[in-house]
Amino acid sequence: MFDKNLTKPIPLLQAEALEGRLRKDHEKMPEIKNNIKILKSGYNGEKEINYQLGQIPPHKYHIFHDLRLPVGEAFFQIDVLLLSPTILINLDGKNHSGKITIEKNQMIQEAYDTREIYENPISQINRHKILLKNWIEHNQLPPVFMDNLVCFSRSSTEILITPGYREAENKICKSHDLIRKIEELEMYHKKIWVSEKDILKISSLLLKAHTPKREDILKLFKIPESDIINGVQCTECLVAPMIYHRHKWICNTCKFISKDAHIKAIYDYFLIFKPWFTNCEIRNFLNISSPRAVGYLLSFLNLPRLGYTSDTVYHQPKLFP
Repeated sequence: MFDKNLTKPIPLLQAEALEGRLRKDHEKMPEIKNNIKILKSGYNGEKEINYQLGQIPPHKYHIFHDLRLPVGEAFFQIDVLLLSPTILINLDGKNHSGKITIEKNQMIQEAYDTREIYENPISQINRHKILLKNWIEHNQLPPVFMDNLVCFSRSSTEILITPGYREAENKICKSHDLIRKIEELEMYHKKIWVSEKDILKISSLLLKAHTPKREDILKLFKIPESDIINGVQCTECLVAPMIYHRHKWICNTCKFISKDAHIKAIYDYFLIFKPWFTNCEIRNFLNISSPRAVGYLLSFLNLPRLGYTSDTVYHQPKLFP
């Protein structure tokens, strides 16, 4: 079963929110669109792997997507973790296209007349295995046998492995062969290492330790706050700002009327600026002059809050977005 489902990555949501809040001719727009394209490609690859994992009987594994766990002052990322009483499988997803050559010290991608060199994915996943083992020991969790797989999600990708490189031959597969590779690992590892009670404890700690990655998106693209388009955007024609009148949002361009168009604008604020705001800050962003009107709108969202005065700080929901 999926203890942590696949969700759209926060950096992708941030980039999309930023794209929608800039002029179409903004000088950074090509860079932002390219970033979105790359992030979407990775997410699409994860969805393909998720589809394959969804065909595994739910009782066999506890499955976690996109775990980001602390190690000292830094973090390490795990694409997919599969946990059962007999094995813990660390699965790394790749969505590269073209011709991929796996050598012991590097991975080479050749596509569209370009040639890119990356870290060998076997080296990468072995490093993550060590970090995960250390994390388990640090949290005084029971040991469990660990193994790795690297899964390429594009069926059209050509994969060439250096002759004699047995570890890569055993650990690299394509998504259509993923279930077979997992079953192959199960055949060789039947010893029970942890009880279901232990698994629930491990699951709880993994979810608690998970720290989603969040970019300082304005700093990343070197965009001043003054370039961001404020106001509630019309959900029909995307023009901003809509006008707030008698608990309704009205678009002066297409005359569309909405009662909840402000929700997306508030989420845009969380994604672009910071995961909290005061009444004054969100009032300025929504282009509403009345603190009372903003307080009325926020009262329906049940946002976590600190304080009950004019200095109240509202935080993004725990499960945001």
